[in-house]
Amino acid sequence: KFGGELPSSLFRLKNLKTIHIQSISGKVWSLPTNAQVGDDTQLERLVLRNIFAGAIPSWIAKLKQLQTLDLSMNNFQGAIPEAIGDLSSAKYLNLMGNNFTGAIPSSLGKLPAIEVLILGNNALQGELPASIGNLRTLQLLDVGSNELTSTIPSSFANLESLKYLVLESNRFNGTVDVLESMKNLTVLLIRSNSFSGALPDGLFSGTSDNVVVDIGDNKFTDVLPSSFANMSNLVSLIGAKNSFANSATQPA
Repeated sequence: KFGGELPSSLFRLKNLKTIHIQSISGKVWSLPTNAQVGDDTQLERLVLRNIFAGAIPSWIAKLKQLQTLDLSMNNFQGAIPEAIGDLSSAKYLNLMGNNFTGAIPSSLGKLPAIEVLILGNNALQGELPASIGNLRTLQLLDVGSNELTSTIPSSFANLESLKYLVLESNRFNGTVDVLESMKNLTVLLIRSNSFSGALPDGLFSGTSDNVVVDIGDNKFTDVLPSSFANMSNLVSLIGAKNSFANSATQPA
């Protein structure tokens, strides 16, 4: 019979490199509370989608070869364990669309190889950890549709590889001056927050890729950067529901 707790013996198979379980007969699964994971475990991809519930057990951090962890679109609950920052080989981490609560673990700033970090559509609270600014390999960060507050940490100026930043539908405030240092940024989705001040003049000046911007429903003032008028690679700009000074320059 399908459903129930995944056998812990799965995670002791030394040569197993991929586990992918998704939408089996509508049954609900959970991860084993305890699993003996050896140092010789070779698991590289763990994809569990749509039919899992419960909590993320701390033993998952013992999967030292794990490069992809996708637990999206499930009913996982509780806090994201601090131990998840010990996944030293992780490049892709997707926890979108669950019911995670509490703060984003600062330990995520220890992931030396991470390229994609997706935590959107949960109920996470608190501030963005400044430690995320340590992730020099990070290309995509999505924390949209949570209950996060405060400002963008100044340490985010170190995210030199970041291309996609999604902060929409939270409770962030303050300026976005730090974004000017992200020279590879091409997609900025920050609508429905309380960001204020002016957009930095050098925003998107370091990329020739297509640029997509949604800054709608914030508290931006002043005028749009004059550089936007000369950006032939700007393909979408949404900025309604702000307080730009010159109505002639307000985006749709």
